[in-house]
Amino acid sequence: MPEKTVAEKMYVKNAKALAVLNDGGEHAALLAQLPAERRVSEGENADWIVLFARSRAELEQFLPAAQARLAPGGAVWVAYRKGGIKAGSDIHRDDIRSFAQTMGLDSVAMVAIDADWSALRLKQV
Repeated sequence: MPEKTVAEKMYVKNAKALAVLNDGGEHAALLAQLPAERRVSEGENADWIVLFARSRAELEQFLPAAQARLAPGGAVWVAYRKGGIKAGSDIHRDDIRSFAQTMGLDSVAMVAIDADWSALRLKQV
């Protein structure tokens, strides 16, 4: 059986509208897997959102914006650097989970994007 792509692991095929927040231009391999015809403009709601958080400050800045754009039944994937402080980041999955819970979001899945990044899937409780 062929290996699933990262987009398949992140349930992109089920999404009607896709949004990417805070990309930073360093995730071309993942973004190339997203159907361009389903990507929405900045500010539009989406049922599949990926947010790249390199720090706690970015998480706190962008997760409320992602939640505000989240369509009913949708999910936000928060992508973060593996390795925490060793990788130059001040967050890891437990920090994301704790902050998300204060906003009424709960973690429901996790996936490795590549050797350097993982993503935590959050849904509205």
